[in-house]
Amino acid sequence: MQIVAESPVREAEPPPNYYLLTTRNCCVSSYNYNTFGDLTSTTNAKGVTTTLTYDGVGRILTKNIPEGNIQYTYDSFSGSENSVGRLVRIEDSNQNKTFSYDKLGRVKKETRVILATTEGNPLPSETAGPYITETRYDLLGRVTRIDYPEHPISHGRMRACYNYGTAGYISGISVQVNTNGIFPGFCNKDIVENITYNEFGQTSSLTLGNGITTSYGYDVKGRMVRLNSSGDVNGSNKVLQDVLYAFNPNNNITNVVNHSTDFNTQFVYDYDGLGRLTSANGSYIEPFNSNFTQRFQQSFVYAKNGNLSSKRFHDPLSGSVQDVWSYQYTNHQVTNIDSSKSGIDALVMQYDANGNLTRQRDNVKDLTKRISIDSQDRITQIQDGNNAILGSYWYDESGFRIRKSSLEPKNNVFSNVEILYPSKFFGLEFIESENVISSVNNVYLNGVRIAALNEAGALAYYLTDQVDSVSTVLDDEGNTLSLMQYLPYGDTFVQRGDLNFSPKFNSQELDRESGFYFFNARFYDPGIARFTSADTIIDGELDTQGWNRFSYVKGNPIGAKDPTGHLGQMIPIAVRVGQSIAAAGMALCSSGTINCGDMIPSKADKPRDTSVSPNDAKQMEKAGLDPLNAKKGSQKSIGDGGKNGSDVGEKSGVSNKGNNTGNRKADFIVSPDGAIMHNSPGKVKDSLSKAGFPTKERDPNKKEGGTIFNIPEKKMDVRIMDGGPNHPPRVVTTRENKNMSVNPNTGENFRGNMKASEQKSRNHMYFQ
Repeated sequence: MQIVAESPVREAEPPPNYYLLTTRNCCVSSYNYNTFGDLTSTTNAKGVTTTLTYDGVGRILTKNIPEGNIQYTYDSFSGSENSVGRLVRIEDSNQNKTFSYDKLGRVKKETRVILATTEGNPLPSETAGPYITETRYDLLGRVTRIDYPEHPISHGRMRACYNYGTAGYISGISVQVNTNGIFPGFCNKDIVENITYNEFGQTSSLTLGNGITTSYGYDVKGRMVRLNSSGDVNGSNKVLQDVLYAFNPNNNITNVVNHSTDFNTQFVYDYDGLGRLTSANGSYIEPFNSNFTQRFQQSFVYAKNGNLSSKRFHDPLSGSVQDVWSYQYTNHQVTNIDSSKSGIDALVMQYDANGNLTRQRDNVKDLTKRISIDSQDRITQIQDGNNAILGSYWYDESGFRIRKSSLEPKNNVFSNVEILYPSKFFGLEFIESENVISSVNNVYLNGVRIAALNEAGALAYYLTDQVDSVSTVLDDEGNTLSLMQYLPYGDTFVQRGDLNFSPKFNSQELDRESGFYFFNARFYDPGIARFTSADTIIDGELDTQGWNRFSYVKGNPIGAKDPTGHLGQMIPIAVRVGQSIAAAGMALCSSGTINCGDMIPSKADKPRDTSVSPNDAKQMEKAGLDPLNAKKGSQKSIGDGGKNGSDVGEKSGVSNKGNNTGNRKADFIVSPDGAIMHNSPGKVKDSLSKAGFPTKERDPNKKEGGTIFNIPEKKMDVRIMDGGPNHPPRVVTTRENKNMSVNPNTGENFRGNMKASEQKSRNHMYFQ
């Protein structure tokens, strides 16, 4: 990307009021500003202009787009409480939302009316709403209760209650379903009975309301190496999943083995030097059904910029290549895929000037998708080659999808199915042929959907893997309703049982009418392993892979996920390349649940958002919204990003990260090798003691003080020095019983030709 001019700042001299942003990938956009530096208009590569107006204090009042105006209201609106200085209402052509706040400025009530119900195939008038979501908090700002919207016909409504332990972590979730919309105040049905944590704040076990307990095991580096879900089902102990993970030195998953009562799976993965997946093979075997066995083997080749160059399909038994897909690109947009088996142009894609996929032709299957895009780069309709409408979609001002209309197979007949999304917690389904409106209430833990209930209280529980892909769906008795396994980039590998459950790969929703996954900000095509539109965020501006705005999680779908469609997230392990914890095995930051101090990632790790201007962020802050989490299509959730159950946009009170009121001593230090240690000898000593590492007697012939811990897994010693007149407090790592310095990342000896001063700096970590 080439930025022709810097973003404006407030200064004595009025800044230039016109800027040009050129993206080599696909687009040229222009931006106009007023003398205060507020963005007043943008024109994208398609020539679509968006204009904005502001009030006297610089708050955005209107955003004018071709589909209609978006209006923002502040300070007061009928029924809105504690609203002075805050955003109280948003109106657009598809919906409107009204907000009410508690005395601390947290959203306690959101009321949504969906206007889009009258478009396309009109829905019953009752489905327009209003839909009210109410939230309550404790004194630490954590969500304690959510009252979901009520069913528009039966008026059934659900309440979810969140409980916390003495350490501040979330300990349980319970619900109540009422058919008249009135709550007596008690949540009497457990969704999560109990959650336990280890001394490092990582989840040790989680027991669902159906009695199934998931246990988590971690290695000395804090990486999850075992995942076991089991419990009593119909009087017998049943193993739903018993997964073992193995890693390479770069913390990429190389082997996944799962032995359950009903099936066994095994997956093997290889990677290149950038951590991109280069080969994968797997098997699925049902021990009591010899007639059902599935296997696959695939390999991948990438260009330097992260684009897939080729995808190979192998015979899983012999390894011989059966087909090779060769990708052809224009500005990172894959335009043609040639097949060695089916011929050239097996798949042909077309894009608009903004990089949005507008047509996809599968010449092998003789299928065509024609895709309509709105001015905000969102898919609004998909048609087949005969112009029949397969799906239509409506969004609110943030990109959150509020309605989906599609043709889906129901009882071997294609029927029009309408789905409304009044909130991320609540949805409605209307099947035209049955004239029935059913509801689903979604329950989340740490940003991941773990259960769903209908208005009658029928339950489905979701078991997920390391990247939150749903593998098993259970009922309230623990019986298996659905089994799913996936190919590396999200295509379906195995599918057994009921196929109608919504969350699948990465816990995202699969639109069966198109074969695309809806990743909130944009759509993803698992068949070609690419997003259908360019990202508005640069995922690491100094990362060679971060500038590819179409690739999926930088080529590592086994160890990373993308909850919003904007930003890949590595699975939460303690040790990563360039950011290792000392070989003592202190997995202190792996789950994001304890205070890791104010360790700010480098600029290379921060995404650059090309869609939100500095003024947008300023206005969101004034409106009481979080500009870092209010990206297009993103919705905040319970405990998102950690196991502490922190609420929507609030901290848990356990960690003061982000709440620093002034300069203070950092809680952690980093050695020259990137090893992270507590910035206190006492805390280091305490952590090693809790981890069970034995201490050693000091050698009386050596001048060494402090406490020595032995780390058997690394064959190394860790000596904690309290410091004195001549030396500051420090930690020293050495080879066990030998006078050799040890790399705290790997436990290996440093090379012999290293200078003594260099060697000392690498194995000594000094406290400030």
